[in-house]
Amino acid sequence: MAAGGDYGLRDHIGIAIDGGGVRGAIVAHGIIELENILGTRPLIDDPRVKVLAGTSTGSLIAASLALGLTGEQILALYTQLGERAFSQAGTLRPYGVRIPLLSRARLPIGVVRALEKVPLSIGELLLYLLMPARYSFGPLRAIIRETLGNHPVLGANPTLAEVGAYLRAKPNQPTLIITAVEVAARQTRFLKTTSTETYERMTLTDALLASSSIPTYFDPIPLPATSGRRPTRWLVDGGVGNFGNPALVVAWEMCEPLGSGRGYNPADVTLYSFGTGFAPAEVYEKEYGSARNWWALDWSLRAADLFVDDTIREQARNLIGQYRGIDLRRFQVLLDRVVEPDRFDLLDDYLMQKGEQLRRLVRQNRHALRSTEDITQRHDPERIVTASVEERLR
Repeated sequence: MAAGGDYGLRDHIGIAIDGGGVRGAIVAHGIIELENILGTRPLIDDPRVKVLAGTSTGSLIAASLALGLTGEQILALYTQLGERAFSQAGTLRPYGVRIPLLSRARLPIGVVRALEKVPLSIGELLLYLLMPARYSFGPLRAIIRETLGNHPVLGANPTLAEVGAYLRAKPNQPTLIITAVEVAARQTRFLKTTSTETYERMTLTDALLASSSIPTYFDPIPLPATSGRRPTRWLVDGGVGNFGNPALVVAWEMCEPLGSGRGYNPADVTLYSFGTGFAPAEVYEKEYGSARNWWALDWSLRAADLFVDDTIREQARNLIGQYRGIDLRRFQVLLDRVVEPDRFDLLDDYLMQKGEQLRRLVRQNRHALRSTEDITQRHDPERIVTASVEERLR
């Protein structure tokens, strides 16, 4: 279909991508279809695309788009990520204590996999006690540098400031936003290519690793410290905070006139929000059992799930109320199984099928916030649309 076609796209387009580990492969399919709709490949060359934001795995996709990768290239990246990104165990630090003799010691990854399968969470408990981070960032860091570090203009390992200067030189002057949470401050930080704060000294690689640093999976990433000083501020996965779905920060960046905001009229903005798959209550309970029977360890493992999915929904609802008239298009697929962030074994089959489902939804424009006149074409597995939201859509 021709650029814009019958899709009713507006003058300014923002793209927001959720976290979800290997489930990011699902979104790559949606990006491929969006390229077809816009008639532009890569997306960053479309003059309407103004803001790209991602959380966790979504930050990797957003950054890849900002640097000119296509949807097909991003899909290929996830096939590389696969087992390799989760191929090296974290260092042994029994009960969090650094022991000099164990400073470089790691469990074989096969032992980690075996412990994960021990029933009654006993294996999980042992992993918790032996190493605070299940995996090393080494392989993922290498993949990011191989993929994004050979840019013809930026070269290897650019800072956020350098990426920002590169993007501002483009006709559409797009902004890249990466979410992460500063642990001690207990606050989400927006690592933006328009920032003049400490973050601009971060390398793009470290910003992406920070946004992807799922607690217990990976170690936190430090913010750059003043020269000669040790880091004192640490960042973890952006999904730990309120921005597992970064659509609201995209709307702010596009519609607010303050700071780096662009001050666009919401009526002139189309915002594509991509989810990485949603497992409903019955699927979640089938996988993990009734909460009535959870151990304390089970609660610590699952607590994040309880608010991450809820904040994802609330972000969309709040956005509709705050930016009346904005064209928010939330695309999400329904999962019939729980897919943990490191389930690379599902990449070649299950996640590809779900990716094709998302691609069809994008092609058919069947999103959660479709207008009331087209309610039969609405696809809303997360149940974002409540009665009050319905009122706002009229």
